[in-house]
Amino acid sequence: MSQARQLAFLNKLHNELSVSSSTYRKMVVDTQWHTFKVSQASIKAATNKEFKKYNITPSTEQLLQIDLAVQKAYTSILNKVKLVKKDPQVIIDRNTTYLNSKRLRLVFITYGEPIDKAYRAQLDPGVTFDRLKIIYKESLQIFFDELQKITDNAIAKYNKKSGRLNKVKTVGKFFHLGHLDTMGVAETQFRDGLANAFESLPLEEHSNITSLLEKAGVDLSFQRIDTKDMMIVQIESASDNMSRGGITGNQKKQLLSSLKTAMSKFDPMTIAGSDSPKERKLKQLTKSLVKPFENVKSKNLKTSTKTKPLKKSSSKKQTVSTDGKARKGSSLIKIGQIAVTSKRRAKKDNSPASSPLHMMVAINKKLPQVVAQNMQSPHLNYQTGRFAESVRVTDVVTTPKGFPSMGYTYDKFPYQTFEVGYAQGDLGLDPRKLIDKSIREIAAELAIGRFFTRRV
Repeated sequence: MSQARQLAFLNKLHNELSVSSSTYRKMVVDTQWHTFKVSQASIKAATNKEFKKYNITPSTEQLLQIDLAVQKAYTSILNKVKLVKKDPQVIIDRNTTYLNSKRLRLVFITYGEPIDKAYRAQLDPGVTFDRLKIIYKESLQIFFDELQKITDNAIAKYNKKSGRLNKVKTVGKFFHLGHLDTMGVAETQFRDGLANAFESLPLEEHSNITSLLEKAGVDLSFQRIDTKDMMIVQIESASDNMSRGGITGNQKKQLLSSLKTAMSKFDPMTIAGSDSPKERKLKQLTKSLVKPFENVKSKNLKTSTKTKPLKKSSSKKQTVSTDGKARKGSSLIKIGQIAVTSKRRAKKDNSPASSPLHMMVAINKKLPQVVAQNMQSPHLNYQTGRFAESVRVTDVVTTPKGFPSMGYTYDKFPYQTFEVGYAQGDLGLDPRKLIDKSIREIAAELAIGRFFTRRV
């Protein structure tokens, strides 16, 4: 693998990770599908963790009061989730969402025009993550106020300037909406950054790059291990969430530092490919020094240095023949009595139909865009782009009769519900029909003959 490609990959990955986590979160993560999990037990567990931080040990009577307050808070959140289910700007995955008196799981995405915020911290109901905060914030604030009453305002922070304990008033300093461990914003950004950087490389070079990253000290285990564009969040202790955030922030900084170190080891003057700047200058200098002496006849003067022609990335060698005959393996162009022969190497067939790997790569380059264009009635309609981006060909095998059979997949959660035979099965909305149509459109452009498709 050339140094130029290695450096280009490292640069791309570094650029992907250089986007701040807050920006990546705002532009990508917060608008994706979310799974919101909450229960009476989780609210109580988060409360107990924060009590330890503030050195609060409730009495038996206080514990009973706290239990009642937890039940009220959970019931309030449950009722608000039920109202959200009726909102026309919210899509719920009804196969995986459940609500009961003890715990709930809401799997949803919201969409709509962004609001003009009156102030920076204003929550936007059209952003999925913000919508979750709108659901629980008021209920948790009431619960937090109740905790202060039960504990006689024991939730307080020491002020160094005044030397006094100041009562904590806002719930945001006690509870956070946190992402599931190892599936947070930074881990997701690293996974997506790697995927985008690898996209421009042939599959056979992926292992070389992986080895390069490991030698550079890039911790690949930091990336999110699943491939879903689903963020899983829960109500948790503010101190716990902030502690994890600090750790992942430091890990991301270390990743960027390792990438920078790896890039610094490449000398741009010696990168292979066409002649590097250094090689070009050397050849030009050699030629200028030797040329004046080439035709000088002297016993005392010898030029032993052979000047090498400059390499160009896409040149064709041509030779002039005066015998008027074309040589084997060359094409003949007659110019009067002189024939110019252009020597050609036998070219490999790199067309998409030439091999299963080429076919798969060529189709996957265009597939998300074509699927998005075809997402209109009677098929699934385009809304967020999440479905289109998830569609990809995973393998190409040859049938006993010699025809290609393309296996494809898509984000089955939550779209498989529209396949015939599933809960919301519909012939028009079946994702398989839409994907098959899109693959065939691309195959026609690439001159791929008869083939079959199958969902894996």
